[in-house]
This record gives sequence, C-alpha cells and structure tokens, in this order.
Amino acid sequence: MMPRSQAPGETPTSPKPYAVLYRWTVDPACEEEFRRRWREATIELRDGFGALGSCLSRDAEGAFVAFARWPGEEHRDRAFAERGPVEPWSGILTFEMTKLWVEDDLLTA
Repeated sequence: MMPRSQAPGETPTSPKPYAVLYRWTVDPACEEEFRRRWREATIELRDGFGALGSCLSRDAEGAFVAFARWPGEEHRDRAFAERGPVEPWSGILTFEMTKLWVEDDLLTA
C-alpha cells in the first residue's frame, strides 16, 4: 500500500487529528439491529483500539450519519487492520464515507 500524502499542516511526527463522516441508509426493519451494532463497534474501537468516540445522528432524509474521531489517519487504519474483518451488517442499503482532517477543534467531551 502506498503511503498517503500528508494532510495540510501535518508533519510526520505530529499527525493531524482525523475524523470520518459516515452515512448509511438502512432498511427500516433493520434499524434497531443497526443501532445496536453501531454502539458495539464504537465501544470496541474506543476501548480497545484508541478511537476518540463517535456520535450517531440522522439527517433530514432519515439516513444515519456518524462523526467518528481518531488521533490520526494511520491510527484508524492500524486499528481496523488489527481488528480484522467483521460480519456484514444486515439492512444497509447505501454507505458513504468521507475522510476529514481536523483544522480547529472546539468540541468538548
């Protein structure tokens, strides 16, 4: 795998904080199961792999949207590699992922 280019303002010794915006449309019959799986995965990644947490929301069209934080992109990549493959989540109709490099952070815990 080729290394990615550095994010603006990032140095090799000081990676930029990283976030991922996820968006799913889910079959209404599977929404409860989806939310349960999302909670389990988020807790596992936070407690076992150093993720900084995530927030699950809904947009105006009813899709689920999550904002997940990581210390850096490489940290996330390593966590997913160490975690290994997981069983597919049932009921997911569409999935989108947007990578974000944090510029200014005014979120509170």
